[in-house]
Amino acid sequence: MKTPVRECLMISVLFIDDNTDFLAQFRPVLEKTGEVRLESVASTKQAIEKLKSRAYDVIVCYEDVSPVNGIEFVSDMDGIGFLRYLRSMGNPTPVIIFHRKGESRVAFEEVSNGTEIILPRTADLRSPAADLVTLIKQAALRKKSERDVKLQNDQLTAILSATPLGIFQMRNATIEWINHPLAALLGGPESAIVGKPVRSLFRTEEEFGQVCRDLQIHRDVLGNGCADCELVRPGGSIIPCTLQARLLDPLDAKKGGTVVVTDISDKKKMRDALKESEAKYREMMKNAQSIIVRLDMQGTITYVNTYAAAFFDYPEAGLIGKNVVGTIAPEKNRGSHDLSMMANDLGFNAEGYAINVSENIRRNGDIVWIAWINKAIRDQQGHIVEVLCIGHDITDRKQTGEVRISTDTWKDQVVADTDVREEVFDSVFHICTEISIEGREGKAVGTTFLIGDTKNVLAKSRQIMLNAFEGHIPEMRMVTNPDLKENIKEFAQLDGAFVVSGDGFIEASGRYITVDSSRVTLPKGMGTRHNSVAAITSVTQAVGIVVSQSGGGITIFKGGLILKKITL
Repeated sequence: MKTPVRECLMISVLFIDDNTDFLAQFRPVLEKTGEVRLESVASTKQAIEKLKSRAYDVIVCYEDVSPVNGIEFVSDMDGIGFLRYLRSMGNPTPVIIFHRKGESRVAFEEVSNGTEIILPRTADLRSPAADLVTLIKQAALRKKSERDVKLQNDQLTAILSATPLGIFQMRNATIEWINHPLAALLGGPESAIVGKPVRSLFRTEEEFGQVCRDLQIHRDVLGNGCADCELVRPGGSIIPCTLQARLLDPLDAKKGGTVVVTDISDKKKMRDALKESEAKYREMMKNAQSIIVRLDMQGTITYVNTYAAAFFDYPEAGLIGKNVVGTIAPEKNRGSHDLSMMANDLGFNAEGYAINVSENIRRNGDIVWIAWINKAIRDQQGHIVEVLCIGHDITDRKQTGEVRISTDTWKDQVVADTDVREEVFDSVFHICTEISIEGREGKAVGTTFLIGDTKNVLAKSRQIMLNAFEGHIPEMRMVTNPDLKENIKEFAQLDGAFVVSGDGFIEASGRYITVDSSRVTLPKGMGTRHNSVAAITSVTQAVGIVVSQSGGGITIFKGGLILKKITL
């Protein structure tokens, strides 16, 4: 049986040479990769003629194009001028500008996002060529993703522009009037809908209450209340909709107002397809640049790939034979956790957790957060002898200088098939990281958050102390409200769990989970708090986050299983 040959992505590149020996040196190495098809011209004028007859995935142009004998140039057409010309003609091809940095280095910069690499002009051009190929691939893939997003957005705009809007007026939670498009959308005559409670458009009282709360809290630029919901047709089928409401009383949606209903069925399908497309794009980029480290059972590094060594700013030989602690993992952190402890986890689960996030360190002292996928390497007797760790940088560097964990590459997996909104999970997660790192008044703090499926969570728990949020206005019970963060961290010192709805409303604090946890199996070292959260997520659609008081680590549960472990 023949093994199928994997088809390589061939990227067409137009290279505008500056009449130096640079391209002559690099061209054979670039083309040998099998990923780049290179055409070169000697001037921007020749490039413009080329572009009239064909398109390229990427253009590489020298910043200052030198004159070439016998060739006339467009006036003032250096690399930047050439880029302006392309954009004025509506040509969106990604452009990479390169220029000398002294006699021995060349800098390449992708104009669209400012990504820059500096390549030494050495005898061995393989490594610099690989970096240049990576930059070219990133530019081509980013442009492809932008084209796909634009195409999907154009299709979405066409669909929504052709869809008539439904309108109804309500007063004292009763429907007083609807227009013909809404009647057609709901699939019934106007007479069968007018005069009924607004509640009749929703499946449950809880969903109706949730929409009323959203209309009070969320506003568009015109001050209208906004909410996403699902309306029910007379036959029981569901219609995903967006509501925009001009309320008579902004603090009480049930008093009435005018509501515009937009059917977003197609928009939801396209949004889901776009998320899937973005996830595939992130996966493609992650595979193109992965940190690969192999450790023995004592934490000694036995292998690193070129990208890992460059990422941590070490020569490859400089890491082999050294312990992971003190090189790419901090000497000690709060819970004495480090990368080598993955071997112990693998003893419990041979394939490791879906993702194990840990704090690592580069040679210059910079802190980075890496999401590791771990695989056990076993001998013939089945004993684990080494651990293969494949990592991806998920460091989120803010303009303020703050360094924190980015959830962009994995939060989709957490919130999928739940009612938890992405921004709500982000807010809770980052509150947990602050609690883990800072504690409270110099003391370590452990706490629990249960997000989503609040009706079932509340039914499977009970209040063990005063609910600190009961009676407050809706705005001061939203976990996404930055003004509430310090209060949440203060109440985290108290016993019991926080219960947060999927849209971020803090239903309760101080809840005791009553689900039987005897059937839950977790690794050694995890206590009652972890077991009870695993148990309640196994019988609800909630997402659980536990901050360990003893170790400071964060564990994310879903479906009764550990989905993520974050070592702080």
